[in-house]
Amino acid sequence: MQLTVLGSNGTYPTAGRPASGFLLRTPSTAIWMDAGSGTCSALQEFIDPLELDAVVLSHVHPDHCIDLLAYFHLACYGPRIREEIPVLAADLIEQRMCAFIDAGPDHAFRRTFAFRTVSGGDIVLVGDIELAFANTEHPVPTVATRATWRGRSLVYTADTGPSPAVTALAAGVDVLLAEAAYQGTEKPWPHHMTAFEAGDMGAQAGAQRLILTHIGPAFDPNRSLIDAESTFGAPVRLAIPGSTISI
Repeated sequence: MQLTVLGSNGTYPTAGRPASGFLLRTPSTAIWMDAGSGTCSALQEFIDPLELDAVVLSHVHPDHCIDLLAYFHLACYGPRIREEIPVLAADLIEQRMCAFIDAGPDHAFRRTFAFRTVSGGDIVLVGDIELAFANTEHPVPTVATRATWRGRSLVYTADTGPSPAVTALAAGVDVLLAEAAYQGTEKPWPHHMTAFEAGDMGAQAGAQRLILTHIGPAFDPNRSLIDAESTFGAPVRLAIPGSTISI
């Protein structure tokens, strides 16, 4: 199983660094996890988007889902058309997307995507990848995702503050892809993690490897690595756009 980083910026994209988005692949299955701004373009560098088996959207905030609208245009108005693309999404996303583009019952958007709302405790099989979900600590409905293939596993925290539910989802995971929006010990918003907290979650879960994502664009990511390693107790990686990690 391989994870390709399409984008990892927290909150908004910057030049060459899209917001949150990842491509998860096995030899027979491809899943786009989060569709933050800029990630639909990045996705096309690695795969024909019409060959995706599913899209997973963690929550309704634009830096995690807005490029589903770009994907809609690609799938509906491009040289090839595809319909009924599975979208596993936290609550509110389908409603907000449809409202934004005024998608009534007969709108092409509803033919293009087949939405399924997911929440904590749900388990869905997409191709040969099993997806399990946990609710995170965030102001809107948000899900963390555990992907398992042939005994190998990845957990993507999505946006969350420290969370027993997400830590439990990550128990014994091979790779924990954890948000680390803030640095130091002070944070202006409780529903995100500092790099210290991301490292601590990885240690509590017994994760084999920790990768940091969703670092605020104004922060030095090397400082985040130092903070996270101090609590994780092992080397930590950054989610760098364009990089691929074997799991």
